[in-house]
This record gives sequence, structure tokens and C-alpha cells, in this order.
Amino acid sequence: MESRTKSVLITGCTGFTGVYLKEHLESKGFKVFGLSNSTQTSDTIFSCDLTQQEQVQAIVSQISPDYIIHLAAISFVQHPIIVDFYKVNVVGTQHLLHAASQLEKPVQKIILASSATVYGNQEGSEYHEGMTPNPVNHYGISKLAMEQVGKMYWEKLPILIVRPFNYTAPGQESYFVIPKIAQAFKTRAPQLELGNLDVFREYNSIRYVVEIYEKLLLSSAQSEVVNLCSGKMHALTEILQLFEKASRYSPKIEINPAFVRPNEIKYLCGSTQKLGTLISLPDNNHIKAIIHDFL
Repeated sequence: MESRTKSVLITGCTGFTGVYLKEHLESKGFKVFGLSNSTQTSDTIFSCDLTQQEQVQAIVSQISPDYIIHLAAISFVQHPIIVDFYKVNVVGTQHLLHAASQLEKPVQKIILASSATVYGNQEGSEYHEGMTPNPVNHYGISKLAMEQVGKMYWEKLPILIVRPFNYTAPGQESYFVIPKIAQAFKTRAPQLELGNLDVFREYNSIRYVVEIYEKLLLSSAQSEVVNLCSGKMHALTEILQLFEKASRYSPKIEINPAFVRPNEIKYLCGSTQKLGTLISLPDNNHIKAIIHDFL
């Protein structure tokens, strides 16, 4: 049995998910390296622009990791510069995979984080991997294109593509819906401006998500696309009611037309059937516990 500490390279390691994932994997004994778009670096965190192929090549070659988890992306659906979705999410992934394919020591597993938004609107409320993707915004389209780039490397690299559904925790950017709602209730703001309230989503714990990443990393699964989900869906109106009950406060809810997305995906809930055949599913924090963490 090998005694050498296994190394993991996380792209986007200083982002919301990356911070939690780095902490989790280090607690499990992994040596974690990271790529970040921040200029703040360390012995294990490298500043890197994924759109610059030579830069990516040099850093990946220097680290030569056992595993790679690719989280880095433009993930805010309403990001104003459309071309960024494609430069970072698609071309950046190509650069990373090309660099990994050139390593002298083969990578044992690469996980590419896609997104449940590639499904778009589908018949029914539980989305499974056999459905034909139908993304309705540039973020979803770029993630589907990223998946196709990943599939181009399936014969060269041990790649697993995951489609995470909504998850949250303190530290997530305030433009995402749960942190935004939490801030309004926590500060007792007089009003809260939101977009479409008639939506249904999974709201999973970040702890659940990072544990699944670890389990998938160590699994034998590759050349697959799999949902990262819990199959537990909540109406946004239910979330508001739970925050109200937990905080004993109720701001005035205003619908701001600027926040209403065209072609809004009404239902976004994943089937765990395939995921459950690849790994044993960890316990997922109850939504009330997640809300408590924010307050």
C-alpha cells in the first residue's frame, strides 16, 4: 500500500466551493494545491489565468497532481460579459485538460464540475442524466460545451463530469439567492427585492457536496456524466417562510423585474439514482439546519 500523500489540484480553490473542498480534503489527509484568479498566492496556491494556455501548462506541470477537481468558472448566470462564459468555462477547461494530458505521471482522476443548468426546462420535476440537455442561458450553454470538451479527452484521461444542483452555506456570494435572503432577514432589512418566486430548487449543504466530491474522486467511475444532487426540492416561497419562522421577522418582499430572468427554469431537482450506483450517499443537512447556519 502506498504511503505517499496523495495530491489534489483544485481550480477555483479560493472560491466558495473551493474553500470548503480544500478544507475537507486536507482533513482527509490529501495534499491540496490550488489555482486561483487572485493575486494572493502561497506555496500551494498559484495565481493562474485559465485562458492563458502556457501559464496553465507551466503550473500544472510543476504540481503534477494525482487528482484534479476543476471548479473554476464564471458561475453567475447574469454575468454581464457574455464572452467570459466561453473564454473561462470552455477554453479554460481545454487548456487544463491539455496540460493534464501532457504530464509524465498520469493523473488518477479528473472531476469536471458542470452544472444542473445544462438541463434547462424539462418535462417533469426530477432531472436524470438520460435527458437531452436544453440550456436556456449562456452559463448553461457554456457548461454543456465544457462537457463536450471533457468528452473529447475520455480516451486519454480518467474524467468524470458532475452536474451539481443548488447548494449553499455561509460564505457564498451575496448575489446568490439564499445568502441574499439571509442577509435581509439577519439585518432586519425593511424590504427584500427578488426575482421570480415561483421556482423550485434543491438547496443542499456544502458539506454534503464536498463529501460527494471526495467519494467520487476515490471511486472507479470515469467517462461518465452524473448528477451531484440530493433529490430534495423546495419552493422558494417555502424558504422565505422558514427564514421568517427562524428569525421571527418578515421584510416586505418586492418583485424586481430586473431580477426576473428570461426563460427561468421552474424546477431544478436531480435524480440520485445514478449517483447512488457510483458511491454511497452521505447524509444531507436538513434545510432548517442550513438556514440556522446563516442566521
